[in-house]
Amino acid sequence: MMRIFIASILAAACASGNPGGPAPDLRLFFSEPGMRQPRRSPEDGLVALIDSARRSFYGAFYEISSQRIARRLIAARGRGVDVRLVVESDNLRGGVMQKLREAGIPIVGDESPGLMHHKFALVDGEIVWTGSYNATDNGARLNDNNAVAVRSRELAGMFLEEFRDMFEERLFGPRRRGRPFSRPALRRSVTVGGATIRALFSPRDRVEERIVRLLGRAERSVHFMAFAITSNRIGDELAALARRGVAVAGVVERRGSMTAHSEYMKLRVEGIDVRRRGGPGRMHHKVIIIDGRIVVMGSFNYTAGADRTNDENILVIESSDVAGEYLREFDRVRRAASSG
Repeated sequence: MMRIFIASILAAACASGNPGGPAPDLRLFFSEPGMRQPRRSPEDGLVALIDSARRSFYGAFYEISSQRIARRLIAARGRGVDVRLVVESDNLRGGVMQKLREAGIPIVGDESPGLMHHKFALVDGEIVWTGSYNATDNGARLNDNNAVAVRSRELAGMFLEEFRDMFEERLFGPRRRGRPFSRPALRRSVTVGGATIRALFSPRDRVEERIVRLLGRAERSVHFMAFAITSNRIGDELAALARRGVAVAGVVERRGSMTAHSEYMKLRVEGIDVRRRGGPGRMHHKVIIIDGRIVVMGSFNYTAGADRTNDENILVIESSDVAGEYLREFDRVRRAASSG
């Protein structure tokens, strides 16, 4: 039976003075905007992972501006952990970045026409962290975000090669489109606690095409939460699913939803129940749930840029237990969204 780990359990373990006890294989985290003390915070989860690192912490984050995260990274460096970071070049300035550099933490920028849009980390070569959460105060407290931590050396091997391409080889964006992994064995799926997980990376893996193919196999339902959806192929596939009787419902971020490139109005015209999330924060998820058993999650917005020029990742997780947790998050976000 899969052990799905929710952040409230992590907090309880830390409070009991036993953070080093046996950890479940798969941990889910969801932000709870407006809550003074969110129980499942991605920020709390990432802090605990940094604190647990004994040998290495390699992170690829679009942005790091959280003072709390920076303090933990500096502390990890101080106790001898090999800390290395890749950050989007547009976000290399600022006080937090300066503090990290002054602490001796090496940071590589992408210097690419696209965005280094990952939000992943590797801990001690055996735990993978990824999702939609940027290491910022807004990402932790205002925006709807999710993250997952998976204990798997095989999965970590895939992400380690992605990290080394960027950190050591300085390979970003279109230069890696179609670039195979050096070891074909890294491309197989992994099984973790009963869940089957596959990692995909853009632009090397043609992620948009993979998502369209996954959607095309939907039999009963598709639920999606999208910060941005401008991909015609994904929009067309969602519309086709609805026309053949699949129950399709979604929530998109209000900002940008009425622009010419957004698929929002097309989906509304097709009669799909798609709503817009408002409020002070942002609906920052990038999640699709298929037939209540497959979850597509990660950093990948449903745009052409994410597919062709950005550095992104997704996990395809086959597990009804994991899907159930994401459906509960979908219901929470949907209740706060507007149908107009």
